Amino acid sequence: MSTSTTTPMMDGGYDQSIKILKTGIKVKKVIDQLKKYPGDWDHQKNLEGSQSLVDRGFADLPVSALQLIIGGVKHKDEFVGDSEINIKTPAYAHHSEIRKIIRKQFKNADIHRCGFLSLPVDEIVGAHIDEGTYYLSRNRYHLSILGRYQYFCGCHSVIVEPGTLLWFNNKLPHGTVNVGDETRITFVFDIPHGQS
Repeated sequence: MSTSTTTPMMDGGYDQSIKILKTGIKVKKVIDQLKKYPGDWDHQKNLEGSQSLVDRGFADLPVSALQLIIGGVKHKDEFVGDSEINIKTPAYAHHSEIRKIIRKQFKNADIHRCGFLSLPVDEIVGAHIDEGTYYLSRNRYHLSILGRYQYFCGCHSVIVEPGTLLWFNNKLPHGTVNVGDETRITFVFDIPHGQS
């Protein structure tokens, strides 16, 4: 199944903001690994010298993260959104099932920054744009793992069920609402242009 939403542009063309690439992907083994390693959630906060973008201006968001590949910087005053450095976290080795699914969908594409994000029932991540030069050469995707959520990007929105793989234009305002009856978990990941 492939659906997409488009936004009319002033030049008469269309800007695609969300595209459902596939539904019904089996994610049970991913969930099993998440249950096996519950201590991996937010583990990156304990890594020496690490800092999350969520902690820089979005500390009030009700999200937890389990990052597998994080951005890095050479100097602490640099902005990670402008860095090309990608670093595997210790949790990377624990979560092989998600990487198998991504590799199956995208063949031999390089997976750059990636991680699981959780959002409690009825909570919201408001509209934001992923800023920095890092994002200019990559596509961003979600693979829904658990829970039901509404995802919006630009002027469009979709309801996302577990096992749904979607692309969205993270250069437009985007966000989410957990509309389900359980914590929403999604895997967010980046793949370089030309490999996806």
